[in-house]
Amino acid sequence: MPQAGDWNEELEKEFKAIIRKYFDDKINFALENDNPLEVGNRLAELLKSSEEDIVEIITPRAVKKWASPETLPLWEVFLENKQMILELREIGKSIANSMRPLAGNNFAIWVSKVLNGAFQEEALPLIAVTSGEIKQSLNRTFNKYSNENQGFKPDIDIVVANTLTLKPLAIISAKTTLAERVMQTISWHSYLQTLPPEIRDIKLLLVTAWETFSTGSANRERVQRLDGVYVCNLEVQEWGKIKIFSKILNDLQALL
Repeated sequence: MPQAGDWNEELEKEFKAIIRKYFDDKINFALENDNPLEVGNRLAELLKSSEEDIVEIITPRAVKKWASPETLPLWEVFLENKQMILELREIGKSIANSMRPLAGNNFAIWVSKVLNGAFQEEALPLIAVTSGEIKQSLNRTFNKYSNENQGFKPDIDIVVANTLTLKPLAIISAKTTLAERVMQTISWHSYLQTLPPEIRDIKLLLVTAWETFSTGSANRERVQRLDGVYVCNLEVQEWGKIKIFSKILNDLQALL
């Protein structure tokens, strides 16, 4: 098997900083040039348009990480070599493994930035957070119940809270695709309904990028059990609790 190449912890930190800056710049540019909710409606498109750029960023990292010093100079010239094919397998795995969480993790950050932009424009006392004390406190509360029920696994990507009271009003599960454990989110919603009022009154919402919920799709019916489903894709087929992303603002405002 190929050995790790010229890569170290410092280079990994630099790589993560570059990725973080790319996604920050991408969403900030979009927000500077359009209404936040319109940006939210097109997050799927924004993610798709990022793919080629991301591949260009992560491929050199994968090569440096997995190609041996002996074969590294040859990668730009010729790939027909058994050893290089073995290395290419590791490079491919590294690229794939990097792409999946990058899209998922940054999607939640984008959604929170879009929401906060909309809250600011409308002067609403709301905040969307992906980290920090509000989320940590909520996690601690859920962990107490999780210890009592081992099958309970919180699915918290974003917390929307009242800025005046810091009370959580909604939990958002942000998923680029519904292959990402959507049934876990639905099961969790059912479990929340069995908890004390201060917990079960918190709404559980789903925000997704790629799913359009076409007529006849199984998920179109399933997600109706959630408190709200919002799609960052103009191709969405709205029905029941399934709505285009921009409609989330009125629903969140109604929780105040």
